[in-house]
Amino acid sequence: MDISSTKIKFSDGTKGMFSLPPNTELKENLKTWVIERKFDSYVDEKYRMMRHTRKRNKLYSFNHPISNTEVVLKVSTIGKQYNLLRRINLLISTFLSDYNFRAFKGSIQLKIIGVNCTNPLAYWTESNSLFRKKSYYMYEKIHASHSLFSMSQKLLLENNKTNDERFIQLANKTTDIIRHIHKAGFRQGDPHPGNFLISPVTQNFSKLSINEIKHMDMFIIDLDKFCKAKPLGRTLKRFFDLRCMRRCTLGPYNQYDMLKFYLQDEYSAVWKNVLRFWIYGGFNPFKWFKQPKRGQ
Repeated sequence: MDISSTKIKFSDGTKGMFSLPPNTELKENLKTWVIERKFDSYVDEKYRMMRHTRKRNKLYSFNHPISNTEVVLKVSTIGKQYNLLRRINLLISTFLSDYNFRAFKGSIQLKIIGVNCTNPLAYWTESNSLFRKKSYYMYEKIHASHSLFSMSQKLLLENNKTNDERFIQLANKTTDIIRHIHKAGFRQGDPHPGNFLISPVTQNFSKLSINEIKHMDMFIIDLDKFCKAKPLGRTLKRFFDLRCMRRCTLGPYNQYDMLKFYLQDEYSAVWKNVLRFWIYGGFNPFKWFKQPKRGQ
């Protein structure tokens, strides 16, 4: 996979890195736009999206003057919003693998294997000594009326029974995507229902048919935990794949219910206990006694 990455020097003298996805037609125009810091005028409260995100991230939405498409610019800063110990931890972590670059690269790789996701436009950084001062990830905005989480919550108000065919169909669609990513040798890392967007729904949820849910588009977002799976044996690979399922819930279904949809006929108590291991903290003993019990 050919990702074009080059060192750049901004108009104010700051240095950084600039990356584009393969076969980008607007390569030089976008690069000039970044070097001349034209993006600064959009990093403003009037363009800011109020979507819930981590403290280090801010999202801005605007119509890009070069691509003439509506885009989202994700700006990540590690600063005084964290205490010193957490700041050092994040700086080391981003030095090894920046979260925005993971999302940028992950979107490119998911598109190659045919998974609906954000369309990446560019990634760049501002450097400060050895560490990245800021990182930016720009992608085309997905026009969706709901996240999978908000849709499931509205459906719950109508019917919270696990045998509701609409929930069964949504659970199958969700786990089909996760399974496809795993079979291709990747891991999304955080398939929470809030990280899936669904195509615009123009009618009341109570009128949605099973067939409409089956054919609606679903997009996966928030790929900052995306990674390539190491080539392990089938059983050991699944052991690590199931770590992704620790935050995978949907409406009336907890993580163990979703595991049944994911594994289908291969579901067993052994794999349920593997998932329980990941839910309670995995190989991090500090989390074993801090995590509240989830599921059953």
